[in-house]
Amino acid sequence: MYLAIIGFILIIILMFVLIGEKMSPPMAFIILPLIAAVISGASIADISLYVNDGLASILNTAVLFLFSISFFTLMSEQGLFDPLVDFVISKVGNKITAIFIAVLLVAVVSHLDGSGASTYLIVIPAFKPIMDKLGVRPVVFLGTVVGLMSAMNIIPWGGPTIRSASVAGVEVSELYSFIFPAVIVMFLLAIVNAVINSRRKREGSGVDGNINIADLADTADAEPKTSKGLYIYNLVVTLIMLALLFIDTGLPMHFIFMVAYAFAILGNFRSVKEQGKKIQEYGNNAIVMTMTLFAVGIFIGVIEGSGMVEAMATTIINALPEFIAPHTHWFLALFSVPLMMVLGTDAFYFALLPIVIGIVEPFGISASTVAATFLITGTYGTYISPTVAANYVGVSLAGTTIGEHIKANLPIMWAASIITLIAATLLGVVQF
Repeated sequence: MYLAIIGFILIIILMFVLIGEKMSPPMAFIILPLIAAVISGASIADISLYVNDGLASILNTAVLFLFSISFFTLMSEQGLFDPLVDFVISKVGNKITAIFIAVLLVAVVSHLDGSGASTYLIVIPAFKPIMDKLGVRPVVFLGTVVGLMSAMNIIPWGGPTIRSASVAGVEVSELYSFIFPAVIVMFLLAIVNAVINSRRKREGSGVDGNINIADLADTADAEPKTSKGLYIYNLVVTLIMLALLFIDTGLPMHFIFMVAYAFAILGNFRSVKEQGKKIQEYGNNAIVMTMTLFAVGIFIGVIEGSGMVEAMATTIINALPEFIAPHTHWFLALFSVPLMMVLGTDAFYFALLPIVIGIVEPFGISASTVAATFLITGTYGTYISPTVAANYVGVSLAGTTIGEHIKANLPIMWAASIITLIAATLLGVVQF
């Protein structure tokens, strides 16, 4: 109970300082967990173990972020995405909504590998120049992307579905077939979210839903930023990189970006002096967020290694009134989004889910029903959670902060989660 209280206080303070922008994320994720660890009675040896485990868990993502941001910054500077931007702008006429739907279509394809990081890396750089020209706020653009990612996140080969199926003791294909009617609802909600976002106020541009977007194409640079040969080179490097991200080569994603970035630097800048200058320039753009990712590793290491996560999950279950016991899975699902944000993906499925299954099974609620309930509702919290490392790739590419992202999109994702729960109950996917 003591660990749970410390954990809850830590999460509350963390959310307060991030959303209220009272403290920079790296400082918050380093200092607050260490204070919590000391208060919990952890020794120096314990804290050292927590930190090392946490940093090890975040290392690959941090390397991925550093090289991917540098790569896309280089490509954007060299005008790789300009033809795509101008083509889309020239074709959509006065239909801003069409651009947002296009975002969804690209996100569907890019998320087929089940990776949130790769989806951010493909979708946001491709469409951000267009959104910037339209004056779309970064959090609105990002909210559109994560709305679709929430539905795609539970594809049969995705991590959440595999986790849920393993805990419930059912086949992944069986679980996905069971929840499929709810998945359709989730995709419909993603489309509704995109349409609503396309009509939300666009900051500082004076662009509204009736303007002919083709007029914005006139602002495009008349002269190409690179030679035709260099443009083709950059395009080929990027396409090969994207292909390798989708093909199961066995190569780590961060290594693919490292190699692609090396070829990009060598191809675009001839002299060693210029290469060094650009590496430093692009590195400066990514260093703050890379520091944040390593700091998140410390946070994850402390709350998981100290047992705070498991203690919080148990406390939440024990706090429920006895009469709710037969419906524990349903009532907890109303709070799946904040629970996912607090506990993190692994603890949500591997710690909380088994406890809930044990509580409701004597009342005739099957394990697969509980797994389905948590899967279709908790997924909405994944891509707004400050403890999911991939989200820092998204917020950085979009040009916003994790605090602004949570503040703007938490209410929307939470509402979508509850709507999905109610719809799934009416469709018979979820048993009350």
